[in-house]
Amino acid sequence: MASEYQSEAALEVQFMKRLNALGYSTVQLPDEAAVLAHFRDILNQRNAQRLKNQPLSDVEFTRVLHEMVGSRTLYDIGQLLRGSDVQPSGKITITRDDNSEVYLEFFDGKTVDNNIFEVAHQITVHAQYTNRYDVTILINGLPLVQIELKRRGVEFTQAFNQIIRYRDESFRQLFRFVQLFVVTNGDETRYFANGDGKLNPNFMFYWTNQQNHWLNDIDAFTASFFAKKRLHSLIAQYTIFDNANQKMLIMRPYQIYAAEAIIDQAEHHPHDNGYVWHTTGSGKTITAFKASRLIAQRTDAQKVIFLIDRQDLDKQTADNFNAYLPKGVGNEPALDRTKNTHTLIKQLKSQDNSLIITTIQKMNNAITGNKYRDVLTPYHDAHVVFIEDEAHRSQFGKMRTEIDRWFQNAQHFGFTGTPIFPENVGVDGRTTETLYGECLHKYLIKDAIRDHNVLGFSIQYINTLKAKAGITDGNEYFARIDKREVMEADARLEMIVQHILLNHDQVTQNRRYNAILAVSDTEVALKYYHLFRQLDPNHRLKVATIFTWTANEDNSDEKQYADQTTGKMRVKTSRHGLDAAIDDYNQQYGTSFNTENFKDYFADVSKRMKAHNAQTPDDNIDILIVVNMFLTGFDSPRLSTLYVDKKLQWHNLIQAFSRTNRIEKETKPFGNIIAYRNIKQYTDDAVELFSEGSSKAFFVPSYDELKQAFDEAIEKLHAVAPTPSAVDDLHNQGNDELKSFVLAFRDVLRLHNKIRVYEPFNWNDVKDMTPQDLQSYRSKYATAYDELQRGAEQGETGSILDDIDFEIELLATDVIDVQYISNLIKTISLDDDENMQADRRKIKHLLDNADSPALKLKADLLAAFLDELVPTLKPGANVGSELNKYLIQKQQEAIGTFSEEVKLPREVVEQQMESYEFYGTPDSRSLTHELTKAGFKFGEKITLKKKVTTFVKHALKKFALI
Repeated sequence: MASEYQSEAALEVQFMKRLNALGYSTVQLPDEAAVLAHFRDILNQRNAQRLKNQPLSDVEFTRVLHEMVGSRTLYDIGQLLRGSDVQPSGKITITRDDNSEVYLEFFDGKTVDNNIFEVAHQITVHAQYTNRYDVTILINGLPLVQIELKRRGVEFTQAFNQIIRYRDESFRQLFRFVQLFVVTNGDETRYFANGDGKLNPNFMFYWTNQQNHWLNDIDAFTASFFAKKRLHSLIAQYTIFDNANQKMLIMRPYQIYAAEAIIDQAEHHPHDNGYVWHTTGSGKTITAFKASRLIAQRTDAQKVIFLIDRQDLDKQTADNFNAYLPKGVGNEPALDRTKNTHTLIKQLKSQDNSLIITTIQKMNNAITGNKYRDVLTPYHDAHVVFIEDEAHRSQFGKMRTEIDRWFQNAQHFGFTGTPIFPENVGVDGRTTETLYGECLHKYLIKDAIRDHNVLGFSIQYINTLKAKAGITDGNEYFARIDKREVMEADARLEMIVQHILLNHDQVTQNRRYNAILAVSDTEVALKYYHLFRQLDPNHRLKVATIFTWTANEDNSDEKQYADQTTGKMRVKTSRHGLDAAIDDYNQQYGTSFNTENFKDYFADVSKRMKAHNAQTPDDNIDILIVVNMFLTGFDSPRLSTLYVDKKLQWHNLIQAFSRTNRIEKETKPFGNIIAYRNIKQYTDDAVELFSEGSSKAFFVPSYDELKQAFDEAIEKLHAVAPTPSAVDDLHNQGNDELKSFVLAFRDVLRLHNKIRVYEPFNWNDVKDMTPQDLQSYRSKYATAYDELQRGAEQGETGSILDDIDFEIELLATDVIDVQYISNLIKTISLDDDENMQADRRKIKHLLDNADSPALKLKADLLAAFLDELVPTLKPGANVGSELNKYLIQKQQEAIGTFSEEVKLPREVVEQQMESYEFYGTPDSRSLTHELTKAGFKFGEKITLKKKVTTFVKHALKKFALI
């Protein structure tokens, strides 16, 4: 019977024709040698004048490949391809055979028509394994985009894993220039960026039109995404380099459309403002960064000033921007964080800084009054562009009058995830529209949840008032009583703490994730803090608190007490209470903070919340008690739960809820909200307003809906495998039967992962399944995966691994691996010696107990870096960059020592390392030649070849952070 579905071959033919229609020429390149020869021809043609019509010799072309690829990381290659802002082109310089130097250009990032677009298919590469690539897009002969075509029924995550396997097994030489991957089965299509190390399948993106409608069909996707101008812009303009993490980031479509809308407004309508409404968690900082940078490059704006609210976000945002921008002169950060108004004024005076980051508080100081008249007057009629983050906050409205007084030709662009509408307008009466005018682009929370860029929410409302005499939180009678007295009563707060202590492990998956408790004021925050310490005396849960305080609190007369030493009356304020809580914090984590260095405390709390790991419980913060801090602008995938005991409305509610809905792994299915106040109506109103009337995507299924689905999934599992032991027989019945088990149990795992965090969930209510049954099925599931994985690695065909994703993350626990330790090292605090020492002790303790083979191999090396180099680093140094330099230095020392030991030139050893990196094997012929030339006998050559090969493999593993 003929297949009713389009085959991969037919899909490939159709796709190639679509690309031809867009102007791509088909080129026949059967193997890697043909790719190299083709690129060499185009490189000679593009640079004929520079080469004086003397094509590159074989030796010269080898130098080209070494200069373009060599030992460069994928990150380095990506930067080489794009050049700089001033000269956006890929170029290298090599020495010719006659010792003259020649500059060669291989990519034009500015003008799309100055590049050659081609398409090839079925290129075969023989490396560690033989792989054949479906379709490859070449620009100027360089393979820059790899497209994998899959038949229907193959899951995208598994296709993602296959591409990564191809990348690791056979991407070498010019194929290391691949920037983007595209996966499609004809009906569904995704794209993602290449990069070093592990890639996350959650960063496979949909492509859309400007209205955020998916273009999933391969024809619609191709017509938009692969239009030459668009593909060129994605590579040349809309790829961002994160210097801090050495990663390439490809922008999502809504980010690109928003940036382009702002640029268009700045270029063609310089007197009109505008704002971007992109939901919180959608990457507004990256969008604002790209728009700011392109405006500075393309328009006549004298200054582009990026304004942020709240001083405690200044470092975070500035660090983000510095991670995305190239270093300036002297390897200094391209953007200095403005620590005071004087620095801001200096930047305004300078002609060198076209892009400035500062806070609205500092800008307000600069423009209030006439102190800086001489500096500001030249800007009176100048075209200055303000990019204003978190534009829903009221301060922007308050300072607009003063800004307009000095910058009368200014143009304003606001970014907000929760605009101000008439429904949620503040006392000043200004909406986002009245401040900024036209909304240039929208990407709402319903869009982000649909695209899996953020998670939906599970909301549980817990009634904390007994229904005595008809009193419930939210009813008419309750509205007439003293709410503060009732809501802050010790008995009520104690009941809530007991509820949290009882349920926290369940809702956070045994503290795999952490939580925030949002309360009404600082006094209540301290009450909660002391209740946790009182009711959990062994501190099973690590609880901390953070908030800002006022110098003169309203009820300070009520807080007076007699000093037992002097007999004088003193006032115990919230600051005193916070200092006491910080003392506990210092004792717990070995730090030395107080309210005098509050910013350092804030930074450490933020770092611990983000670095939360179930394998390091003593270093975690399980629950952070806050009033307003951390409820906006704080992004951490490890935060899963928000406990609410305060009134939240409109944008404040959406902002607070959204702290919990960052994508992490399959084990985090949604943001979990547990409300101890009746804010249901406030929630419904806010969701309706900020989803433009559509609330369907916002909420995940209710407990009853999930329970029904869970019971049905268990029933289907039992139909395939009535007991865990019955799974053994399925291995003898072929892949179809085993696939049925995998799919059935995977559904059970998915639903259990969601339902287990609900408070009503109890295994006693589950029919025909016990926790032990689930664990036994897990074991069978893991065994099936391991066996199929081994079969796939041995080249067996027909494996169900080619079709489905086991979502093995659902079985996994947190691990302390090289990447985790590397991230900890990169975030070491250098601002204070005592805190730096605490960070070092923590990491060295983890290294001493390493159980990962890859981490054990590097443990001594990383410990030496912590002991030898970290204490010498100055505040502000990039620890990650210094670590990379240290590893390179130690690798070079190891090569030198080994070369002396085996009496071989170090160049020979380095050549073998390059060969192994490229081909997965040493260059045996070259090594034999060098050993013969060095005078070694036959037996000695065999021994030394083994020794060199062992050293090369060991060194490449030991000195690389992968």
